[in-house]
Amino acid sequence: MIKALVVEVSFFEALFKVHYTKGFRQSYLIPLPTSVAGIFGAMLGISRNNLHQEFHDILFGAAIKRYKGIVGENVTFFQDKPSNPTIGVAKTLIVNEPTYVIAMSGSVNRLEVFMEKLSRQVEYLPYGGQNDFFVKDFQVHSNLVDVENCDIVNNYAPSSWVDEIKSDGKTEIQILPVMHKLDASPNFHFILDGSLKLSRTVSCVKAYGIGLYSLHDFYLTGDRN
Repeated sequence: MIKALVVEVSFFEALFKVHYTKGFRQSYLIPLPTSVAGIFGAMLGISRNNLHQEFHDILFGAAIKRYKGIVGENVTFFQDKPSNPTIGVAKTLIVNEPTYVIAMSGSVNRLEVFMEKLSRQVEYLPYGGQNDFFVKDFQVHSNLVDVENCDIVNNYAPSSWVDEIKSDGKTEIQILPVMHKLDASPNFHFILDGSLKLSRTVSCVKAYGIGLYSLHDFYLTGDRN
């Protein structure tokens, strides 16, 4: 039987970096499955280098419950080039005080092991994409929740899969490129306070509308070098 382990987590700030941007640093509004796996991995004490192996049969996803806006900051960078070291200033867009519901889905037996471990001890506190964006609070839900096949999700999906955007009048949408293998187009839709009607079904935590994806569907750093 497939279920999901759910954690509600909030950060003071978050930057889940869009890897395609060059002149500035921009955050996805919602952490991608790879970032969600990293958050669970930190809490469970699983090394980043072992995430793919440890989580090869696990699906991940997240949805955003609320945030206080996108904040622009200027950051100083240093490029240590042998002939011409460079110091400059770049714009960074970060998510201010977001609260997310993150989920991992797999067999009940495996999730019960993870849940029992988290109930005893969290190995490392998660951070919001960068290690100086500290966690504000987190709560591990005490029960595993159902996973179903859904064609409506409340988090993200490849743009080419989106048939309709269901808005409640205050819906926010991001369309940003993602390094993924699900479709030829890189673009993903991200949504807050609304839903995406998809052309196909995906595994999802229906109680939260969280579409779930395998780590194998995404490129990791270095995959395309």
